[in-house]
Amino acid sequence: MIDMSAWKDISVDVLDDLHLDPRNVRIEVKDTQPESDIINDLFRNEKALTLVESICKIGLLNHEVPIAVKRDGKLVVVEGNRRVAALKAIQNPYLAPEHQARITKLTQGVNREALRKVTVKLAPSEDDANQLIAAIHTGTQRLGWSPARQAAFFQAQIDAGKSPEYLISHYPTVEVKKFIIRSQILNLFRGARYEDLELRDYINLRNFPVSVLARLYDYEGFLVVAKIRVDEQKATVLLESSQGQFNKLAEKVIGDIKAKHINTRTLNSTKSEFYIGYMNDLRDLINDYTEKEAITPRTVSAPTRAEKTPGTTSSPQPPSSSSQRGTSSNTSSTQQGKATPAPASPAMASPAPSAAPEKSKASPNYLNLGQVKIDPSHPAAIHKIYAELAMINIKKYPNATLDLLRTFLEKSTKAYAEKLKVDLKQHAGQQSGNGFVQLSHCLTWLEEHLKNTKQTAFIQVIKKIKGNKVGTYTPTVDHMNAINHNHHVFATPDEVRDCWDGMEGLIRVMLKP
Repeated sequence: MIDMSAWKDISVDVLDDLHLDPRNVRIEVKDTQPESDIINDLFRNEKALTLVESICKIGLLNHEVPIAVKRDGKLVVVEGNRRVAALKAIQNPYLAPEHQARITKLTQGVNREALRKVTVKLAPSEDDANQLIAAIHTGTQRLGWSPARQAAFFQAQIDAGKSPEYLISHYPTVEVKKFIIRSQILNLFRGARYEDLELRDYINLRNFPVSVLARLYDYEGFLVVAKIRVDEQKATVLLESSQGQFNKLAEKVIGDIKAKHINTRTLNSTKSEFYIGYMNDLRDLINDYTEKEAITPRTVSAPTRAEKTPGTTSSPQPPSSSSQRGTSSNTSSTQQGKATPAPASPAMASPAPSAAPEKSKASPNYLNLGQVKIDPSHPAAIHKIYAELAMINIKKYPNATLDLLRTFLEKSTKAYAEKLKVDLKQHAGQQSGNGFVQLSHCLTWLEEHLKNTKQTAFIQVIKKIKGNKVGTYTPTVDHMNAINHNHHVFATPDEVRDCWDGMEGLIRVMLKP
């Protein structure tokens, strides 16, 4: 048993009295190397700079003090080397030359003198110190918080009346926004109405595997399917689907997590056939569900500690058009996609957890828009068209999809030009006889821009779309215009897929954050 009651607390000068331990397991230098090499190693490999930032922003936390021993007449730190290295660098930024400029900037306005003297605990011997170090780093006295517990910590403070803005400013070194968003997403799923009551109990467990759910909600495509709007700047979450539709999706997702049909391994890559297949399953599920009641957006409010049953909602808030992930149309879907068991009543039917999607499930009933990331600064119309394209069953509606793809290409190009502060009307000049900027004008400008910016890999893509005898006819402007205007021409699902494949790379370049 470790008895620390006799260990002395001593106040020492961090520069003159304390020495870093070259035997520390974190450090990859020989024990004969000078202390400057140890400091550089801790900054280069052990993120000591993050400690400098934390100390400068919120102060030195003294709930744990460094442990030191007497070795060869010196006071050597055996536990807390990163902290002491950070404190030394605050006193003299040139001790960490690779980070000197950053440390100097961080320490502006910091009272260095107040951080010069620190308290350390003096271990009676090396053996005593080693026993403590082993207990700290290999023992079980300190239990790390689960992801759900981390989120609950900040949600509890919001429940107590603190605003997200206050928490973000009060915890400058913590990813507060991420934890608040995680808590609100969890609240959405905990507030769903489950036909299978075991799922309601399961998602309220303290050890619910929120990391699996995070593999979904961290993906833009899932937010679009689930119709969840996330504002990452304000740390807010808004459900834009009907409650019935979300109940159906939640029943499947949480059921699949509980049954271990999905996990962090199977959802490891959004490009995998499994992930794409699972997203298609969710699209089919939502499209098969017909909701007659009006859709009313609701803002998420976390359940109180006493609430173990589905919670209530607060007043609707209009979503912001900037810095948001996930958009949706507020119209109910008609029955589409694959057949599912008929509901027992007009209310939501409880879908049984599905087996893992087979490779064939990654069928192209839907366009795979998952790799498209949209800059939040782009107009709301871009986000809404993207959301509609993600949910259209192209086997049922190939003509509508291809027509919308043409719109998406034109508006994406215009949004890209606007972001670059380019006046397309002025650029079109005499080409635009009626004063309107059309798709052909957009592509002419885009081709010139790509040439000027040395993005030559996409020149052939532009030529193909413009129809300059490169590749097949399908993804060309002429073909898209024919679908739009020629009453004898119609689209097929294969043509829709070919058209998207032809323009996807270009769309990704124009819309990326």
